[in-house]
Amino acid sequence: MRALFLLALAAAAASAEPPRFVLTLAEAEASGREHSLRLKAAAQESAAARDRSEEQFSALLPRLTLDGSYRYQTEVPSLSLAAGQPARPFGDHRATSVGPTLSWTLWDEGALIKSWKAQKSRAASKGEEERLAASQSVLGVRLAYAQAQLAGEQLRLLSDSLSLAEAQYKDIESRFKAGAASRIELLSSHQDVLARRKQFLQAESDLSGALRELLQLTGLGEGLDLSRPSDVRLSSRLVAGLREPTVLVRFDDLSVVPPSLASAETFGPDVAHPSVQTFRRQAEGARMTARALAAGRWPVVRLTARAGYDYPNGPVLESVSQKSVGLTASLPLFEGRQSALAASQQEHLAQAAERRGDLAAEELARDWDKARAALGCLREQEEVDDRSISETDELSRLVYLSYKAGSSNYLEVQSANLRALEAKVQAARTRAQVLIQLSILADLAPRG
Repeated sequence: MRALFLLALAAAAASAEPPRFVLTLAEAEASGREHSLRLKAAAQESAAARDRSEEQFSALLPRLTLDGSYRYQTEVPSLSLAAGQPARPFGDHRATSVGPTLSWTLWDEGALIKSWKAQKSRAASKGEEERLAASQSVLGVRLAYAQAQLAGEQLRLLSDSLSLAEAQYKDIESRFKAGAASRIELLSSHQDVLARRKQFLQAESDLSGALRELLQLTGLGEGLDLSRPSDVRLSSRLVAGLREPTVLVRFDDLSVVPPSLASAETFGPDVAHPSVQTFRRQAEGARMTARALAAGRWPVVRLTARAGYDYPNGPVLESVSQKSVGLTASLPLFEGRQSALAASQQEHLAQAAERRGDLAAEELARDWDKARAALGCLREQEEVDDRSISETDELSRLVYLSYKAGSSNYLEVQSANLRALEAKVQAARTRAQVLIQLSILADLAPRG
């Protein structure tokens, strides 16, 4: 995708018109997941936790090592076996030993296996955090995309309003020269042009900010000049007196619900949402750790076996193959309640994680209800907006015709034009809010 974008950018630079940047919501979502540094960090933490879980499992298996030692001593003990006989050295100055050693914990009241299960739960918690990071990266892109769509739509609406104001100003200027309009009407009309021009420039700034937010989340748009962006729908009818835009952007139609959000309100909130499951897994891990620590109050039995090639063989200066097998058992008699207190600490942490999971579930249900209620209200507002746009457009046209016929004053024309613009801008905001609430619902809904 990046290569195609750079080719398009180069081709546009070779021509006279500004470069074009076209981005659909599906492309933005994919780029957001690929670019998200938070998601990448969470994925590495999840992988590290899985590695730690596998490392913990290895403690359940026998451990085989190759051991070797070398020692040199200046004084060797000697022993005289009979009176008058010279003393014989009891060993040698150097001593070596090499061979494999096997060790295995035979019984520890399940401390090792419980520790492994605890680490598995922690790894699962990190996996839920990775899922949550992926979900939030997509949600952030969707919200930023909706804001960029709204900014582009507002720019288009203000361009239409500015074009209308300029057309009316030219008409009134002609009427003024013909003596059919007053100086007050001429100045008032020109003030409308200046006000719309200022609003248009502010809309350009808003679109620039929205684009910067979106491109930061997706990692796209490298090399673009975002100082004066414009919508591709305005490229063929730039407003007179304004500088050429630095980039032309195109997004999905604001009034069309994308497929990824179409079924967002169909299902209820996800009871296994990663924001809840993260704490559930943490509670499982802490509780299993508590059981592993509690098992430390019981005996531990370990088996060791070794086969070595040793020198010397006691007082005999020769190498010998030595084999040994042993069992060791240890039982803590007094430890100042260390194991009990450590287990109690983990149990408290488990209960705290469960309470946080309960809180996350409550907040999930609350956010779902708020988004559903807001969406229902917005659906009703859309119907009102559609009717308001139709009526204010007609009203604006009729009032201007009435003004030209001498039946209305220019103040009524200004008021009608402003109401028509406000109705269209409000409708665009409502549609953007619909997409935002659908994005929130999609984030809280069960994953497919």
